[in-house]
Amino acid sequence: MGENTRFVDNTLDMQKVLDSSDSSINVQNGDSEFSRFYHMNVPFQLTLEYCDGAEPEDFVNVITLSFEKAVLYQESLAMKNYSYTKNAPHFHDFFEFVIVLEGTIVQKIEGKDYLYPAGSCCLINRNLRHMERYQSQCRVLFIGLSPEFVTELFASVQNAFFANEKEICGSELYHFITTDLEIPGERAYLDFIPAYQNHLSAQYLHSMAEDMIQTLLYPGFGATYQICGLLCGFISYLSSQAQYHCTNIRLDTNNDFLLFSRITRLFEESDGRMTRTEMEQFLHYSGDYLNRIVNKFTDMCFFDYGMTFCLKKAAQCLTETEESISAIAARLKFTNRTHFYALFKEKYGVTPKQYRKLHS
Repeated sequence: MGENTRFVDNTLDMQKVLDSSDSSINVQNGDSEFSRFYHMNVPFQLTLEYCDGAEPEDFVNVITLSFEKAVLYQESLAMKNYSYTKNAPHFHDFFEFVIVLEGTIVQKIEGKDYLYPAGSCCLINRNLRHMERYQSQCRVLFIGLSPEFVTELFASVQNAFFANEKEICGSELYHFITTDLEIPGERAYLDFIPAYQNHLSAQYLHSMAEDMIQTLLYPGFGATYQICGLLCGFISYLSSQAQYHCTNIRLDTNNDFLLFSRITRLFEESDGRMTRTEMEQFLHYSGDYLNRIVNKFTDMCFFDYGMTFCLKKAAQCLTETEESISAIAARLKFTNRTHFYALFKEKYGVTPKQYRKLHS
């Protein structure tokens, strides 16, 4: 990660000079190993955590930064070290983005484990019991937004200068937050994984984190607007279907279904031509486990499930384009035209040529 973490590492050196306490969060039942409650005293709060490893003697390092009453302050910088084994489930009265910058973490939500690799995110609403578990070297950014702050942020959309700004109102993220503001307490969260073609998600998230940290450490004229702009840009980026797949997860949904929905989204985007090895690397689960998940929900093997998306795309191309059948087969990575014809006829009962004629 080298250059991506250079600024973050520099903030640690600054702590040797700055000696301040963090008053942005109040913790109730702080000694409880089962349930703690976090109350945020500021509109916005940022926490960077990084774990050195997976052994009990390894430590999680925490840097928190925030601002108060629309005035950014450097004195809120605080840093502490604590063993990751001392982490405990907690609730909070604010919205929290959990952003994995490096490595992989396990998010334990209401007793269920969900795996999050680098570049992925989730949005936890209020009063949802959760905790993070670190099993290897990693860096995680947490962004806390108070209900009042996010209400004001979204209200500004109604007075936006540009029509495109209002497109955010049609996003799943906007709907999720505004629904919770009106009717709090739903046991749900948003899951974000990078789109298959989005190879720059981790780079963008690192850059966004650095910009936020630098603005909070060195606030100048307009810093409040800069922070709001960075947050709006981040929310817009997460809401773009070209950049991220967003899934609303309700707690009556088990984690197997969440993984299945991720597999389905990736197959949809890659036209079913994402290999099991590629899926392993993308989702950080073994190929055998991915195959079992697919079979559990479809009674098909991994390859056959992917092929349903591939043939669906072929049928779409046959009816919506004038591409030759050979070109369509090549675009969908079939090296054997006879094999393509056989699979297509098995799926649709007719040859590609007959299908095109029937649906033209």
